[in-house]
Amino acid sequence: LKLQFLYFIETSYTKMSVVFDLLPEQYKNGTERGWNEAQQVYTAYYPVVHPAVEFVYDNCFVLAGLVVLFYLHRWNQSVLYYSGGWHGEGRKANVKRISKDMMPPFANGWYKILDSHVLKPGTVKSVRLCDKKLVAFRTHEGKVGVLDAYCPHLGADLGVHGRVVDGCVECPFHAWRFNTEGECEGIEYSDCIPKGSTIQSYEVFESNRMIHVWYDAEGREPHWFPRRYKEIDSGDWYFACWSGHEILTHMAELPENGPDCAHLDVLHKDWIFSKELHQRQVKTKETEFLSHAWEADWSVDEEHPHQSTLRVAQKMVLGFGRWTPSLTVVPVEANQVGPALVYLHLQTSFGQILMAQNVTPVGKLRQRVEHYYYAEKSVPRIIAKFVAWGSSRQFERDVAIWEAKTFIPKPLLTKGDGPIGRFRSWFKQFYSENSVRFDEPTDNDW
Repeated sequence: LKLQFLYFIETSYTKMSVVFDLLPEQYKNGTERGWNEAQQVYTAYYPVVHPAVEFVYDNCFVLAGLVVLFYLHRWNQSVLYYSGGWHGEGRKANVKRISKDMMPPFANGWYKILDSHVLKPGTVKSVRLCDKKLVAFRTHEGKVGVLDAYCPHLGADLGVHGRVVDGCVECPFHAWRFNTEGECEGIEYSDCIPKGSTIQSYEVFESNRMIHVWYDAEGREPHWFPRRYKEIDSGDWYFACWSGHEILTHMAELPENGPDCAHLDVLHKDWIFSKELHQRQVKTKETEFLSHAWEADWSVDEEHPHQSTLRVAQKMVLGFGRWTPSLTVVPVEANQVGPALVYLHLQTSFGQILMAQNVTPVGKLRQRVEHYYYAEKSVPRIIAKFVAWGSSRQFERDVAIWEAKTFIPKPLLTKGDGPIGRFRSWFKQFYSENSVRFDEPTDNDW
């Protein structure tokens, strides 16, 4: 290949000379000057080009290896953003799945609405939570405010073309200004502020580089808060990966997976590299030789009733169930805090990986689920990314079930099913008398 390329370079001048001789006379006169200049350039640069070509071909494999190593290094230092597909986007939830015995669609608790870095000082963002449109803004001093999105004056959406002025969000329609508490502090064209010109505001808690909002159907103050990891806020743990899904299901289906220990050895038994869920009946050598085994235990935190804990021992079984290498036994502890926040601690041989799961109900049967992966600096990024990718693959197996199943208020449970009934009793604490019902209209039904 090198000889052919050199032959092409060295004979190009001769070939172009032949082509030039074949041109009609009227074209020769017009191109002779350019051809002479090309001859001079070729003659001048030939001593440089010839050895350069030889060097590239003599070291082509070394250079290719360096390029591969460079991109591997770039990939290793980057953050992995894995979108498994916004499953619910562009589709409507199946109303036939709604049962009168279902729990209300929106539980009382803390919900993540934005990443902290997205809401920079002086910016305004429109968000959706519990079928309500909200507006989030950060003052130039750094304080975050979250209000109902619609201005009480004439109903303009503050999140669409609104701006931050003097610590307030300004309505783009008539320049009414509302502070972080929802109080109107001024009107562009009037010094008279009408009574009742306030907007509902929401309690904000910023931690782990995320902005959380407190939602309570009774308007009560929060009595518990999301966990704060100083290792994340200080940068002692690095941010490795993010994955996101939007799915059509009831928000209680996701945490119910915790006490449903029996489904682990059925739905999540196959290796993560095996075929898709709908092809699980097709057995292959790798699925028979490699599989997951699970041991799980779910319990309620007696000291903190709003928390529950799932302890899992995940193993890789090799050789048709005859051998379980000790290195493949990974202890996992998942702490459910409230209805929508999960902090999963995974202990590897290199160090700890933390997965923070946030479930944000944007509609009655529409959940936005995001996973954030942080790791100790002793954990190689490639390990953290592999864990994130594998977890997302396993999560998507659950998504396929959640989006097709219906709610059974009194399930037929048997030995080995796990404390599902106990979980449902525990989860009911996050609902109250005025919790929104499925048949109640919301902002989305306007």
